Amino acid sequence: MDLDHGLDEFLPTTVSDAEFGAAIRRCHDATRLVDLDTLPMGEAAKAANREWKKKLVLWQRKALEMTGCKNLEELYEDARNSSSCRTKDVYVFFNSSLDKPTEFFSIPGHFPDYREFIVEQPASDEMLGQTARAALDAGVRNARRPPDRVMYHVRD
Repeated sequence: MDLDHGLDEFLPTTVSDAEFGAAIRRCHDATRLVDLDTLPMGEAAKAANREWKKKLVLWQRKALEMTGCKNLEELYEDARNSSSCRTKDVYVFFNSSLDKPTEFFSIPGHFPDYREFIVEQPASDEMLGQTARAALDAGVRNARRPPDRVMYHVRD
């Protein structure tokens, strides 16, 4: 996590679609794959996790400074859950996030509000920004995973 050149960008909601799309493209361009075999294990993993937590605290301070928010609750109070991915052929924006506590199981039959927004590559920055904004506008909050089992009670 590089605090000066990291992947997080804080943009005002008034940013143009083209500027928003350019930021999305920069983030996807900077994505790095992780080789799971090279990750630390045991005590080294614990030490790496402690270092990451220290950086996370610094990131949180920087985020509050950049946004003018007093605390993280204020920063996220009207946040929308969304996510995106890119392949060589398409950008896909989802109106949900797979992060807990608002886990969203992506089966439309269980969650009729789930949507995918697909943009074929190559796409303009403006088109990426418009599509991402549409996914955010359709954002689903506090969705819950469907139950593992359902119990039916029949009354006479």
